[in-house]
Amino acid sequence: MEQFIIGIDVGGTTYSSTLFDNDLNRVKSSSKELIKNHNSTDHLLEGIAEQINSLTNKNNIGNIIGIGVSCPGPLDSITGRILNTPNLKLLQNVNLKKELEKRSGVPIAIENDANLFAFGEWFSNGARNEIFGAVTLGTGLGFGVIINKSIYTGAHGLATEYAISPLETGNWETKVSIRAIKEISKKYMKDSNHLEPIDIFNKASENDSGAIDTWNKFGENLGNVLSHFINMIDPHKISIGGGLSGSYNFFENTMKETVSLYSPAYKNYNIDIFESKDKEFSAQLGAALLI
Repeated sequence: MEQFIIGIDVGGTTYSSTLFDNDLNRVKSSSKELIKNHNSTDHLLEGIAEQINSLTNKNNIGNIIGIGVSCPGPLDSITGRILNTPNLKLLQNVNLKKELEKRSGVPIAIENDANLFAFGEWFSNGARNEIFGAVTLGTGLGFGVIINKSIYTGAHGLATEYAISPLETGNWETKVSIRAIKEISKKYMKDSNHLEPIDIFNKASENDSGAIDTWNKFGENLGNVLSHFINMIDPHKISIGGGLSGSYNFFENTMKETVSLYSPAYKNYNIDIFESKDKEFSAQLGAALLI
């Protein structure tokens, strides 16, 4: 009997799933569902379970060997418990593995979303024996590293949780995230209190100078944090994903200019920084690779 795997990407804003065959070919993907449409932990867990059931029932799939789940950290991937994650409050201190196994009857594995995005991107970009980094830009800021063909998780499973490290004011997520781009826009754009990232993107597409300045400043902030990341791990490549990566063309130049100022490895060794083509699908693929 043919075997199947489900990969789920639960972010701070949306969640979505993909059904894979045993060779990791995509069979069917769900639509994105909004986290804000759920008013309790149980309601969100039931929504994820319904999405799983919809993928399997509509495709007449019975032999699911496992479900991998990508979700915001920090988390304990061994026990399956989400810790005090700042970007998904409905799942704070919830044992997601236990709760989803109870609802699905299938073995569950969970891991940090940025780690699984990195794993999926590494796999789809050739699965070479190289040091591969990834960054997710969305509700939060995430980092992942692949070394020796495996996710680097550190001694306690909490490696690369760099975004929550303190700065003189705030932390890196206050400089590089959805709320960061909204805050930056207040300096450069009129009526910025009502603008979402998509609005800033659209205005930049129309050559609005304030929107362009906003993305340039965002790129400078991202370049600063990437210079730290590169100086620590010296990767061959870094993939940029998450919802804000759709505006990559607007912040790429200032990002790379800033990295070049502060990272000798980037300046001298042609480290490839690029926009992900697959976005959240890479996190789903990374989740399936766990299984």
